[in-house]
Amino acid sequence: MTIHASASHAANMHAEINVTPLIDVMLALVVVFMIAAPLLSKRLSLPLASSDAPAATVESVRLAIAPDGALSWNDRALPSALLREQLRVLALSEPQPELRIEIAPAAAYQAFATVLADAKAAHIEKIGVLTNAER
Repeated sequence: MTIHASASHAANMHAEINVTPLIDVMLALVVVFMIAAPLLSKRLSLPLASSDAPAATVESVRLAIAPDGALSWNDRALPSALLREQLRVLALSEPQPELRIEIAPAAAYQAFATVLADAKAAHIEKIGVLTNAER
């Protein structure tokens, strides 16, 4: 069974493009741009620093953990019982200085974890951990 297309039949055939998917995509893009346009037009104004007042320099506090778990606060021995009080006082100072924790390579992880937990409980915002290269 063969199908023969005559010249008159070929002339009557019309090729039509299905435009429904095209319209769907265009409507989706319109919705996306309607949502995105107001977000792009908003400006965020930030206060600029004035040259009148010099920037306050805040010294960082160095807390060292020795291999045996002993603590030192700015190179002065600190009993473990007083650590929480020192961290609370540090958290209340304005502006709050950075707490830089220096850990001996042979120190137990538990000592470091305890110091971090106490710093978090005292609401210390800036904590740095010193590596061997930074010492």
